[in-house]
Amino acid sequence: MTEIVVHVTTLEQWKSVLDVWFKQGYEWQYGADSYHEEYFVEGQRYLRLYGESDILQGNINLSPYDQYEEFIAQQKEDNKMATVYEVSQSVFDALQRIKAHEGTSLIGSIVLNGKFIKSIEIGNKAILRYLADDPAIEFKVKEPLYRLWRIDDWNDRTYMRINGFGTPDWTPHKDEAFTATREEIKKWQTPAWEIEKVGE
Repeated sequence: MTEIVVHVTTLEQWKSVLDVWFKQGYEWQYGADSYHEEYFVEGQRYLRLYGESDILQGNINLSPYDQYEEFIAQQKEDNKMATVYEVSQSVFDALQRIKAHEGTSLIGSIVLNGKFIKSIEIGNKAILRYLADDPAIEFKVKEPLYRLWRIDDWNDRTYMRINGFGTPDWTPHKDEAFTATREEIKKWQTPAWEIEKVGE
């Protein structure tokens, strides 16, 4: 098989590439199929698919490599993955209710919920295709993100961030805080830090 290398710049891109490969049956070299976010946090920015079933990562200038956008575009072109939209739990639940269209037709359910459908920032065309069971469109619940905070010596709230060396640091600005899934955030929590959901 030809080696595939993808360069990513965000944790979301890291997970997206791995989602594609996990769906195709690939796994990490030693058998785990978790995201291994710690590799990304430590500064890894390249994911490499090598051999019959192995995913490797590296932080060297691997060449040639695809940028994330090129990789995703190629996957869509090959019809190997559906377009996946992430939405909040409440939006996902509402779409499921509309799709079930209990007591009315699907068209009737769409008309009754037209204002709500228009308010979703994804676009009406994708939503209508999803409601009509188009297999190329998927919706999933956006995994909530969390951050760590503490009260400093001046009684101000400060947030944990990861500095350029990949080590914990602090910032007074919540939009600069390190955010991750609850499981990943728990790995960084000490008695000094409290967990809060992003968006609070």
